[in-house]
Amino acid sequence: MKRYVIASSRDWFLNEEKSPAFLEYDFTYINNKEDLNKENLDRISPRYIFFPHWNWKVSSDIFDTFECVAFHTAPLPYGRGGSPIQNLIMQDFEESPVNALKMSKNLDSGPIYESMDISLSGSLSDIFPRIAKKIELMIINIINNEPMPIDQIGEPRFFKRRKPSDSKIPENYSIDQLYNHIRMLDGPDYPKAFIDLGSKGIEFSQVEKIGDELRAVVTIKSK
Repeated sequence: MKRYVIASSRDWFLNEEKSPAFLEYDFTYINNKEDLNKENLDRISPRYIFFPHWNWKVSSDIFDTFECVAFHTAPLPYGRGGSPIQNLIMQDFEESPVNALKMSKNLDSGPIYESMDISLSGSLSDIFPRIAKKIELMIINIINNEPMPIDQIGEPRFFKRRKPSDSKIPENYSIDQLYNHIRMLDGPDYPKAFIDLGSKGIEFSQVEKIGDELRAVVTIKSK
């Protein structure tokens, strides 16, 4: 039986219930950069290494030896780079393809095996399960069909990775902009939208838009 590796530094993909078809395969799971090394991978000898979410740079001796499949949510080549979901929502995208692409030395530039569309509505906690389901389906398709990836076409547009300080809410935001800002940061392990009030920080989550008003859960913390 062929072996495969799932390398994911965050749990949102693994936390979603998997189909019986997915569970039939022989997966080894890696969640830290120390275990993603050539010696360990040589021992496993995977046909594919899948990266649903990975926070660290992968060395070339790994993706030159093994077929590595990264996943990126953006209409590539538009949207290469960091924080694609937040950057797309800020630009009023309502949906986006999730791409399975071959890892290469240049970030998010590899040829694409398959793409599946998702809605960008709701909070980040709503969006991640949609992405997880599409990634699961694409992993199954890639394992079963071993497709040849197709080069990206068009002029690349690069996104900048957001910093925790970028979660601060600008004073001049409209209601729609404020709604998007809160929901796109409302997910596990992400710094919530906030404002400063003297020695306190006020965080916003679970936002709802009702007519021309927003309702949200407010958490007040000492700095």
